[in-house]
Amino acid sequence: MKTMALKNDWDLYVDEFGNIAMKDGNDRLAQDVASSVRVFKGEDGFDITRGVEYNKPDENRQTLNRQMNEQTGFIDGVESSAVIFEELIDRTLKPVVYVTNENGEEVIVGE
Repeated sequence: MKTMALKNDWDLYVDEFGNIAMKDGNDRLAQDVASSVRVFKGEDGFDITRGVEYNKPDENRQTLNRQMNEQTGFIDGVESSAVIFEELIDRTLKPVVYVTNENGEEVIVGE
């Protein structure tokens, strides 16, 4: 399975030939998980039940943790995940998502 490659600013990455670059393997998995856990509840136009409620991050860590783990379950190839919130600064959480793929390999997202 492949996905379109994104740059650090979440814009599409274009390769040296002018084509949209693609990612596969653990790079694809990490990018797809990062994209999925960034979706706000209700903003996915194809499924408004998906997403994470980011309204009060300093009060809802357990809810955010559960919802982010649920979002990783939508990604093909994810066997399990764990979300750790590394820091909370100015109401901004910095999560790290530890994902185990279907081959038993650990992929770290957000470090």
